[in-house]
Amino acid sequence: MNNTYRNIMVSWRRAVLAMVLGCLAFVSAAAQVNAVLKMDTNQIFIGEQVLLKLKVSAGINDVIIVPDFPDSILVNGVEVLNHYRESMESIDAGKRQTIVEAYRITSFDSALYYIPPMEVQVGDSVYKTKGGMALKVISPDVDTTKLDKYFGPKENAEIYYDWNDLRRPFLLWLVSIILLVLAVYMAVQIKNNHRLLPKLKLHFDGPPHKWAMRQIAKLQANRPEEASDAHHYYANLTDIVRTYIARRYGFKATAMTSAQIVERLREANDPKLLAELQEMFETADLVKYAGLRADIDENDRNLLIAIGYVNATKETDADNKRKAKPKEEPKVKRSRREHTLLVAANIAIALAGIGMFVWSAVIMYNLYY
Repeated sequence: MNNTYRNIMVSWRRAVLAMVLGCLAFVSAAAQVNAVLKMDTNQIFIGEQVLLKLKVSAGINDVIIVPDFPDSILVNGVEVLNHYRESMESIDAGKRQTIVEAYRITSFDSALYYIPPMEVQVGDSVYKTKGGMALKVISPDVDTTKLDKYFGPKENAEIYYDWNDLRRPFLLWLVSIILLVLAVYMAVQIKNNHRLLPKLKLHFDGPPHKWAMRQIAKLQANRPEEASDAHHYYANLTDIVRTYIARRYGFKATAMTSAQIVERLREANDPKLLAELQEMFETADLVKYAGLRADIDENDRNLLIAIGYVNATKETDADNKRKAKPKEEPKVKRSRREHTLLVAANIAIALAGIGMFVWSAVIMYNLYY
């Protein structure tokens, strides 16, 4: 019984002792502070910069205060240009923290400098880094026999860009915009099954009736005096009337026979007016193909019929307003192969436009930055 009791007491003592030692170890680990100085290099030229790094490890809840150097003097002859927090991380499963403060230092006098240990405040205690550091500042070799080759400081130079520098990115940008606009237009036309190139009807001679009256006036000034010359006269007269009808009513009257033209105009023209036009066409056909000899009076009468027809059928303001209304663009039928080729070409043009735009942006960025 006594032995059993004794063994139980010994076990309890060992457990309590282990717990106390563990707590002491935890507190000791959390309270331990390490401060270390490191430098990228210990030798620099005059005016060259180097980073002096202060690494501090402490408990996760400790407040760490590093030197600030408000007067920018590390030691006599060594200046602190700036400092910043390079990194901060937690270690040991979140029980400790490590910070790295970087100091950018330089010197303008050649000498061997001793950098003493830095003081770091952690909580209410002050700790010093382990040992100091040496920094050697040297002067570059100067050939004193050629002092005329060394020049003093210059003013900041202004950079000027001329057209030769900007021409290439500008042209790339312009071509890219054109290609992108073309790609968008193609995509819309392909989606709506419309023609890529719409039919353009360009007339630079003004309204059809004014053009016809000018041509008739020229023909009247050169009307034949002899009946044998009537063939060319009627050929020119009917060509003028056919061209006027084609432009006025929008069908290919120049490629149709006289009878076909008259039949096509039955719904658009007055019967009496159409009868006179038919009579003029018949007379012209007889003169051109049957060798009919028309006298001067007959020529003038047919000329007046042409003038009367043009004046009677010329466009009015109502016709112009009706033509001004936009008409729906007709749809076209494309095979699957044609559609696939058009879509592929559209994608290629879009990619080319995007590529040129990015290329021009990269060139401009390299010019200015």
